[in-house]
Amino acid sequence: MGSLAFVASLATITVLPVYAAPSPEAVPVETDSVEVELGSVEDPAPDAEVQEGTTDPVAGVPDTAPVLTVTETDVDPFSLVGVTWAFDPAVTDVRVQVRVQDGDGDWGAWTEIATEDADQEPGTDVPTEVRGGTAPLWTGPSTGVEAELVTRSGAAPTDVQLTLVDPGDSDADTNLGTPDIQDTADAAMAMPPVYSRAQWGADETISGWAPEYAPTIKGATLHHTADANGYTAAQVPDIMRSIYRYHTVNRGWGDIGYNVIADKFGRLWEGRKGGLSTTVVGAHAGGFNTGTFGVSMLGNYDVTGVPQATIEAVVQIIAWKFSLYAVNPYGTTVLTSGGGGTARYAAGTRVTLPTIFGHRDVGSTSCPGQYGYGRLAEIRDRVAWVMANSVTPEITQRYDSDAALRAQLGAKTGPEQVAAGVTWQPYQGGSLYFSPATGVKLVRGGVLGAYLRSGGPTALGAPTVEERALADGRGVVAEFQRGAVYWTPTTDGQVVKGGIRTFWNSLGGPTGVLGYPVASEALARDGVGAVSVFEGGTVMWSPATGPVVVRGGVRATYEAAGRETGLLGYPTAAEEALPGGAGSLQHFQRGDVYWTPAKYGALLYGGIRAAWAALGGGSSALGYPAGNETAGADGSGRVQEFASGAVYYSAANGAFPVRGGIRATWAAEGGEAGPAGYPTSAEKPAGDGRGAVQEFERGSVYWSGTTGAVRVGGAVRTTWLASGGTTGPLGYPTRTETDTENRSGRVQQFENGAIYWSAGTGARIVRGDIATAHAAAGGVTGPLGLPTAEATATGAGGTGRVQTFQGGSVYWTAADGAQVVRGAIGALYTASGAAGGPLGFPTAGERSTANGSAAVQTFQNGEIHWSAATGAHVLRGDIATAHRAAGGVTGVLGLPTSEATATGAGGAGRVQTFQGGSVYWSAADGAHVVRGGIGAAYLGAGGADGRLGLPTGDETATATGAQQRFQGGTITWTAGTGRTAVTYR
Repeated sequence: MGSLAFVASLATITVLPVYAAPSPEAVPVETDSVEVELGSVEDPAPDAEVQEGTTDPVAGVPDTAPVLTVTETDVDPFSLVGVTWAFDPAVTDVRVQVRVQDGDGDWGAWTEIATEDADQEPGTDVPTEVRGGTAPLWTGPSTGVEAELVTRSGAAPTDVQLTLVDPGDSDADTNLGTPDIQDTADAAMAMPPVYSRAQWGADETISGWAPEYAPTIKGATLHHTADANGYTAAQVPDIMRSIYRYHTVNRGWGDIGYNVIADKFGRLWEGRKGGLSTTVVGAHAGGFNTGTFGVSMLGNYDVTGVPQATIEAVVQIIAWKFSLYAVNPYGTTVLTSGGGGTARYAAGTRVTLPTIFGHRDVGSTSCPGQYGYGRLAEIRDRVAWVMANSVTPEITQRYDSDAALRAQLGAKTGPEQVAAGVTWQPYQGGSLYFSPATGVKLVRGGVLGAYLRSGGPTALGAPTVEERALADGRGVVAEFQRGAVYWTPTTDGQVVKGGIRTFWNSLGGPTGVLGYPVASEALARDGVGAVSVFEGGTVMWSPATGPVVVRGGVRATYEAAGRETGLLGYPTAAEEALPGGAGSLQHFQRGDVYWTPAKYGALLYGGIRAAWAALGGGSSALGYPAGNETAGADGSGRVQEFASGAVYYSAANGAFPVRGGIRATWAAEGGEAGPAGYPTSAEKPAGDGRGAVQEFERGSVYWSGTTGAVRVGGAVRTTWLASGGTTGPLGYPTRTETDTENRSGRVQQFENGAIYWSAGTGARIVRGDIATAHAAAGGVTGPLGLPTAEATATGAGGTGRVQTFQGGSVYWTAADGAQVVRGAIGALYTASGAAGGPLGFPTAGERSTANGSAAVQTFQNGEIHWSAATGAHVLRGDIATAHRAAGGVTGVLGLPTSEATATGAGGAGRVQTFQGGSVYWSAADGAHVVRGGIGAAYLGAGGADGRLGLPTGDETATATGAQQRFQGGTITWTAGTGRTAVTYR
C-alpha cells in the first residue's frame, strides 16, 4: 500500500494552482437523433433500395443476396450511427455495415457493426417500445452515411431504421475537472473516482425509466462497446451522450445499458442511473442483468488489445463494488436466466458462473471481444490483490503507538479511504490522514467537518499542521497543503486558502478588520474566481482583479445585483468615501456601486455609467444616483435616476442625460415611450444665447426662459430649422404641435408665427400680417384652410408678398397690408396675372355689393365683381369709372357680364357688357354707356363694327326722349313709342 500511495501522491505535484481558471460548469446537454426509414427487403422505404450483394464482402453473404441499402448526404452533422428494427426473436442473423462521409466530402471505409440484440431484461417497465438493433458505432463528426443490411439466414427484419445521433456540445467536455463521484458511504475500501452522469452531460429528461433494484450483487459482467478505438479523451463525453441516447430513445431501454464504462485512458464514467453503490438492474446482459454489475470497456476489443489503463480502471471499480457486497473475485455464483434477448440459456435455467465473467458466457455474442475476454483471469487476480491490500501501515503505526490518541479517537467507523493521493482512516473521534509528503496527521471536530465539506483531500490536499489554538483565544486553525481551516464556536469551521488567505493575512487575519471567516472559500458562481465571507466583509477574487473586500451597504447591493454573475462582475478596487461624507463608492469590472445613507445602494454600469462619468460624475449637474438602472418605459432601453435628472440609454443612440424643464416636458409627453423617443444628444445651447436644445430620436425639445420647454418634431421641425430655427423669423416654439381645430392637419405655434402641416400640403410657415389675415378669415376652419406654400415675394419689383392656401391666397403690401383673395374672384385675379398683372395688389378684402346681390374686391388698378348669375369679371380704367358714374352695381348697368374686349374698326376701341348695357371706350372719346332702346338699335346697326362706330358721348335727354352720338351718326329714341331712329352722317 505504501508504494501505491506514493504513486498516487505524484499526482498532487501537478495539481494546478488554487486559482487557476476552473472547469466550465457541466450542464445537461440536449442530444438529437434522426431516424432514416429503410422499411424492409420486401417493402423498402422511398429513400431506400434493394441491391444484389454487399458493396464490401461480408462473410457468409453471397453476391446475389438481397441487400437493403440507403445513402444520405448533406445531412445535419452527427457523430454516431446505429441500425434498429422491430423486435422479433426470430431475427437472429443480421449483418450491417456502414461507411460515413466527413465534412470535406471524403468517404471512409466500410465498417461492420455487431448485432446487439435487445439486452433489456424481459418485463422491465420502460416507456418506449424495445427494438432490435446493432451496437452503436462512434464515427466522429460526419455529414453523410451509407448503410447496408443483409440477412444471412432466418427471418429478415422489418421496420428497419438508420439512426444518426448528434451528441450536442458542452464547454465542459474538454475540461471536466475532478470526477464528481469519489466516495461512497459504507465502502469497505476507497472508491475509484468516477465521472458522474452530470459531468458527461446526461439529459435526464429523455430517460423515462424508474430504476429497478436486485436483492444484492453476485457478480460483475465484462463488456466492450464494440465501438471505434480511435477516439480522443475530449470525445468521450460525446460518446457517452450518444450511447445514452441510442440505448434510451432508439433502442427503448429507458437508459444507458451499462452501469459503468471505462475508457482507454483509464477513466471511469457513470452509466445507468440509480446509484453506483446500489444493486440497480442494468440492460447489458440479456437474461442476466439482475444481481450483476455491468462494466463495459469503451472500444472494440475484438480487433485490438485492451490498454492497461482500461484494465486497471475495470479492476478498481469491480474491487470497490465487490468490497461493498462481500463478493469473492475468485468465487462462483449461481444465476437464474431470465431468458429473452441474447441469453444463451432459457428462462428459469440456473447457471453457475465465475463472479467475474464475460458477456459471451451468458449471451450469443463475441462481447467483450477476444482480447478483452482473454484478460478475465488477470482481472480476477488484480481485483483480489486490491481488495486484500487496503490498509496503510503508517496510519496503523501512529494509532497503535499513541495511547492518548487511541483514547481520543476511539474505534474505527469504516474502512480506509483514498482520494487525490491521500489515505485516511475514520474513527469515532476524528480521522488520521496520510500522504508520503505530509505524514500522518489528525483532523477532528469542527475542523474535520469543514475539511470534508470543502471536498477533503481533493480540494485541500493532505493536512500539514494539526489543529492549534490561536493567540486571541477565540478559535483554532489547522493547515493543509492548499489552505487552512479556521474554527470558532460562533463561526464553525471555514476554509481560507490561496490568494484570499494571503490578502486576509495582510489585513491582520482573524484579528484584523475582517475577523474570522463565516463561510468557506468557494468557487464563484461564474466558475472563474473565488469568494470567501468573513465577519467584516466578503473577499472576492478573480485572476483579472485579485482579492478585493466588499462590505456593508455596498456588499448588500452587490449581492442583490447577482454578485459576480450579475451586471457588475468582480470588484476592482477597495471601497472609497465620497466627498463631504455623502456615502461611499466601489468600482467593479462592469460598473460601480454608490451607497448613501439616504438612497442606500445604487448600481452604475454600461453606457449610463460612461455618460454620467463623462459629465463629471457626482460633481456634475446630475449629482449622485438616486436609484438603480431600470428598463425604459418602452421596454427597449434603460434609464437611471439621479439627484437632478436622469440618464437614458438605447442601443441605437447610446446614453444621454435629460434634466430640468426639457425633461419635464419630454416626460409629460410619455418620455422614451412618447412621440420623441430616446435622447440622441445631451442638452446644449440653442445657438441664440437665449435657451437650450436637446435632440431626441423623433424630434427636439427647445427651452427658453420665456417659452419654457417645447418639443418640435417631424416635418414641422425640418421646416422650422430650414427657416433658421431659434435665430430665424419664428423664434422659439411656444406650444407643442397639435391637431388643427378641424383635424385637417397639424399646427405648432412659435413666438412669431406658426407652422401648419398636413400630408397633402406639407409643412408651411404662416406669420406676420399674413397670419393675422388668415386668422381673421377663420384660420384653418375658414375658407382659406391650410397653407399650401411659403410666403414669397410678388408684384412689380417684388414689393409685396403672397402666400397660397387651400382656399385662396393672402397678398401683402406695406401700403395696404394683407388681403385675402379667394374663390371665383381669386381665380380670375390669378388668371389675370395676380399681383404681377394689370390689377396689381388687392387694396381691400372681398365685400358684398351695396345691394347685397354680388361681391366685389378692389385692387390697386381695378376691381373684380362677382355674382352667381354673372360670374367674376374685372373692371378697371375708364370703363370702371364710367360704371361707377352710372351708379355702379346699383345703377342702370348692374354687374358686368363679360370682360372688356377689343371692338370697332381695327380694334381701336374696347367694350364691356353689363346686366343693363355696355360701356364702350376709345382713346379719342373715352368711355360711354350704351343701353336700353338706343343700345338695342346700336347693336342692330352693327354696333361698334357697323357704320355708326364707337360712341362719342353718353346718352342725352331730348324733348321727346333721348339721343346718343356715335362716330358715324346718331341714334334717337322716342319715349312715347319706344321707337328708335338711326341717322348716319
